[in-house]
Amino acid sequence: MTDVLRGLARFAAEITFEDLPDAIVHEAKRVLLDSIGCALASTSSEKGRLCIALSQRLGGPAEASIVGVAGKVSCNNAVLANGELINAMDYDALVIPGGHVSPYVVPPSLAIAEQRDVSGRDLILATVLSHEVAMRITRGMSPMIQVFVEGPDAQRYEWTTPYGGSRFNVGAAAGVGRLLGLDAERMTHALGLSGHHTQVPTHGKLSYSVPTSMVKYGTPGWQGTGAIVACYLAEMGYLGDETLFDGVSGLWRFTGSDTWMPERVLAGIDDEWLFAEQQYKPYPCCRVLHSSLDLFYRMVAKHGLRPDDIEGIRVFGPQYCEKPHLQNRVIRSAIDAQFSAAYNFAVAAHDVAIGPEWQDEETMRDAKILAFMDKVTCSVHPEYTRRPVKDRLMSLGRIEVSAHGRIYTDETTFAYGTPRPGFEIDDAALIRKFGHNAKRVLTPAQTDGAVDVLMNLQSLRQVSELMKHITP
Repeated sequence: MTDVLRGLARFAAEITFEDLPDAIVHEAKRVLLDSIGCALASTSSEKGRLCIALSQRLGGPAEASIVGVAGKVSCNNAVLANGELINAMDYDALVIPGGHVSPYVVPPSLAIAEQRDVSGRDLILATVLSHEVAMRITRGMSPMIQVFVEGPDAQRYEWTTPYGGSRFNVGAAAGVGRLLGLDAERMTHALGLSGHHTQVPTHGKLSYSVPTSMVKYGTPGWQGTGAIVACYLAEMGYLGDETLFDGVSGLWRFTGSDTWMPERVLAGIDDEWLFAEQQYKPYPCCRVLHSSLDLFYRMVAKHGLRPDDIEGIRVFGPQYCEKPHLQNRVIRSAIDAQFSAAYNFAVAAHDVAIGPEWQDEETMRDAKILAFMDKVTCSVHPEYTRRPVKDRLMSLGRIEVSAHGRIYTDETTFAYGTPRPGFEIDDAALIRKFGHNAKRVLTPAQTDGAVDVLMNLQSLRQVSELMKHITP
């Protein structure tokens, strides 16, 4: 049994709520607020409706809720829908290393917490554990973008093509295993087994697929069911893979990494929290566009720019901007809309309300918005080919807008919603985002109740009380 697997199992089985710093407890509440809000918004999307319908069709015993939907289904089928709902609009939080971790790890813990009707403290602990384990494993692997310095003022970057959220399933199992009360031995078997219950790492395939499909990065809801199965089997005595990370065929290899750095996984695990570096999205689109969208909104407000005033927009962002799905100009579905740089700046230029409205059918078919897309170009910021950024959370953005016979320019180093001074998103902004996302599903009283319960989750005696506020 590797030291890494044993160390992660010990961490997941033995840490207590009292061991969590206050800031980490607070961040868990924010992550849950944001994830549930994104799920509520996605109930109006085509992808969301299809996944809800499938989960209800599969049914099962009334154990857990689909967010924003009346009635209950089995835990696994609730996870199937909720994982898809959280990520359907690409509006959910991100972490580095990792990416979209929450849709893979929140739904399994939420379903088991409801089924067992545990306390809010238990749900917080499971939320932190699931993210932390997922992120630590990812830290030991190749990043999605690998940078190679080739001189004092030149670098190139390569893509880890078979990248994906497969490794997050071990984190999901850590959260579920803790809610089931697995000891360190059984937790080891649960984590070892969960690594084999993963999807193929297809995130990279999305970047080259135009038109895009609804599968996006994979199917987090489907993968999350594997975490629950792994933990129940381990609880019953099923022996998992105690050598999960070992050798040239370990989890790191079969989930798409070129390298494995086990020493990075457990380093600082008792006092350093990767979970603290959540990035929250103010816009329902790919994060690489956010820095420049921040600049564009600021520029429009400052100069009073209207769509007809704008002759052209040149967007510069991170390396990912060059990928075909961000360069795409044919909006066939909401998934195309989430990634197309031209579309998202066209929507912003027309002052469409920020939220699920960006992916409403009438917005995606608006002739004025579609015509405006011809004015937008998107390129990689030149600094990304020169030298490494000073901070791994940097998302360099630059914008050049031609209007009124002149060119307006602006630059930034981070996107709003990044945990860096001056760029953080505060509780009030997250609550406003939640309220806007919830208004198509919940009553104002339910929305206020949900916010109150989530932001005071450590005081909740039974998770069933939370679910009353987030289902019709």
